[in-house]
Amino acid sequence: MKRQITAAVVVLSLVLAGPMLAAGSKAGDEQIVSQDKNGVPTWVKGDLGTLDKGLAVDLAAVDFLGDLVVRKFDAAGDEHLVVQQVQRDHIGKVHVRIDQQINGLPVIGAQLIVHAEADTGEVYAVNGNFLPNKGLPTESRIKAADALAMALAEAGIFGTKSLDQPQLVYVIGADEDGHLAWRGTYEYEDLDGRYQVDQVFANAVTGALAARHPQVHYAKSWRTYDGNNGSSLPGSLRCTNGSCTGADAVETTIHNNTSTAYDYFNARFGRDSYNGSGATINSTGHHRSNYVNAFWNGSQLVYGDGDGSTSGPLGDAFDVVAHELTHAVTQFTSNLIYQNESGALNEGMSDIFAAGAEAYRDGSINSGTWLVGEDTWTPGTSGDALRYMNNPTLDGSSRDYWPTRYTGSADNGGVHWNSGIANLAFYLLVQGGTHPRGLDPTNVTAIGMSKAEQIFYRAQTTYLTASSNFQAARNATVSAAGDLYGSAEVDSVNDAWCAVGVPGCPGSGPGPGSCPSGFTTYTGTINAGQSLVTSGVTTSGGFNATLTGSAPDIDLYLQRESCSWFGCSWSNVASSTSASSTESISYTTTSSRKYRWRVFGYSGNGITFTLCANPAL
Repeated sequence: MKRQITAAVVVLSLVLAGPMLAAGSKAGDEQIVSQDKNGVPTWVKGDLGTLDKGLAVDLAAVDFLGDLVVRKFDAAGDEHLVVQQVQRDHIGKVHVRIDQQINGLPVIGAQLIVHAEADTGEVYAVNGNFLPNKGLPTESRIKAADALAMALAEAGIFGTKSLDQPQLVYVIGADEDGHLAWRGTYEYEDLDGRYQVDQVFANAVTGALAARHPQVHYAKSWRTYDGNNGSSLPGSLRCTNGSCTGADAVETTIHNNTSTAYDYFNARFGRDSYNGSGATINSTGHHRSNYVNAFWNGSQLVYGDGDGSTSGPLGDAFDVVAHELTHAVTQFTSNLIYQNESGALNEGMSDIFAAGAEAYRDGSINSGTWLVGEDTWTPGTSGDALRYMNNPTLDGSSRDYWPTRYTGSADNGGVHWNSGIANLAFYLLVQGGTHPRGLDPTNVTAIGMSKAEQIFYRAQTTYLTASSNFQAARNATVSAAGDLYGSAEVDSVNDAWCAVGVPGCPGSGPGPGSCPSGFTTYTGTINAGQSLVTSGVTTSGGFNATLTGSAPDIDLYLQRESCSWFGCSWSNVASSTSASSTESISYTTTSSRKYRWRVFGYSGNGITFTLCANPAL
């Protein structure tokens, strides 16, 4: 049984006089693998030091982390760390998940994990998201009701039913900045009649929408019809464990599919239900009428019967059932926020473990393993599917290459469309091969389903946090492969992410003249300490770029021009400065100003590079 410690049990304050080292720490041994747009590390690895064996592991991890965040994470020193969970795994490692508080308030989206050897206490990695208390407001200037009303209107959410009392929190927003915010949870129907439950965060100073965290995880968002089957949940009991009374064929199929999906997680990973502790899995069929959807609502699984044209009964498709059950598993492990890249990973994980569950049920991989919802989707069209993991763009909306991912606000920031990036990476890891549309030349060596699903499950349950993005998923799966297997599997995992363009692949990526459609190619040669910049263009909107250098360390910046009576100067508005030869930036602004790209050689000489950028600046 996993040990869980709540905030009421362990709350330690980081009040440090200076950068003193925790017991066994070795300043300078850390390698920053990735960081957020504000330069705060999101993944640190290396010989980081040793937990104090004189303390319980939870206290020792907080003590260790308190020193590290001051030295490396730009902490102000008055942040609080709260142990959320201690996990000891079967290969002799311990992982301590630590949440954050500022001024006594929780920081939503901030969590760090300390990874150490269980027997020696040697820390080998720290990852997650941390919010330094630098210039953050301490008091609300707007009443909760007023602020949340403004944020709901900005989000286009109307006709809501409040499910809780507003709470003042800090939150890491979609802009990756910290906000003091009022949090409220609301139930409503969107413009297409879909049932939704959202946590809405309203900036407590301005009333602007700081963040929105959807709680209902759909198999896919599409049009629905409200009818005579009703919307009350859970409904009338038909089946309990191995027996059904009065159940029809659809309800019986849902019940059996749920049982098999449970068996998959139990047999492959030793997981007892979605929460790991034997929770009852409640499912409802015949939801509404002509309802072309299925979802996990935070407490149960719900399936519509379809409209007979777009789909048949959603619960008839085993992989849809396994997909929705995986949303529940995600909620109780990494809890990936259902928005933007973390939301795309949430959806991707559901497709990935649905594929694993289908191969488990069938006894082997077949062509249907990589099709999502094929048993119920467009029943009048043979061979059609909701999504295609082996070639995601076949569905007409999914993306399969990180540099061309969707970065707008629709679909909760592209949670379904961008899930194809993770889906394709997993498919290539299992089956091997190259990108189906030739966007990257990397040839991935197959490792098979058994190893691949174990790697992704360990990444999900051990390394990923609520705000993890695709680069964090890359780091997590690489670490998991190293924990479980060897260098060959680590190489395959790295190659799988390279093939779909996720940053962090030294020496790979698009070469001169081979940038994706819509991107401009810049090439050049640079030495350590040198910068090359574009001329600059006045524009606004979304900025996306991927930089690939020959070796060993090259950095990328997006800069904005500021002018005054005393002249003009350039300042960084986004940066990617990991210790590698591959960097990427995704940034959105409504400020129409002059912007330019800057490439900087951090170390090495004669570094050749390719910059794929959109827009051209």
